[in-house]
Amino acid sequence: MLKLVLLRLIYLLFYLLVIIARKFSKEEIENSKISKIFIHFNNTIVLKRCKDIQASKVSILLPHCIQNYECPLKVTSTIENCKECGRCKVGDILKLQRKYKVKVKVATGGTLARKFLKETKPKLVIAVACERDLIAGIYDAFPMSVYGVFNKKINGPCFNTDLSIKEIESVLEKLK
Repeated sequence: MLKLVLLRLIYLLFYLLVIIARKFSKEEIENSKISKIFIHFNNTIVLKRCKDIQASKVSILLPHCIQNYECPLKVTSTIENCKECGRCKVGDILKLQRKYKVKVKVATGGTLARKFLKETKPKLVIAVACERDLIAGIYDAFPMSVYGVFNKKINGPCFNTDLSIKEIESVLEKLK
């Protein structure tokens, strides 16, 4: 219990540091040092807590902006709608879903993400998002174990973003 309270306090301090850094920065701090330190700290703790979890108890939560903007298929209702054309990483995530038997959801926002997590009750969540949403989501979901992966904003925020399939698969490989 004391460990959980101490961990919550550390998360709160990091979260406050990120907010303060954003407030006093002249430019938008994207993937700032503080944010990277927070995610590294969080992910280290999560991997230690979750090393004995089976991959089938994992959920992957993705932002809708990883899907190619021009794609006519709606993967927010079900990721299986993807035809794996290769224009975005949704097809690669489908392959991970089949290989590791994980649950995957592409969410359009925090409300849908929370609903998915409430329904699936995963032991571990691998969440992909931009800095602001990822840190806020990890903080809000505490004490749920959420491994965070920053998405890559190649074309700007919320538009045809990218992600590291290699990082996600490396987390899945470390599990039972």
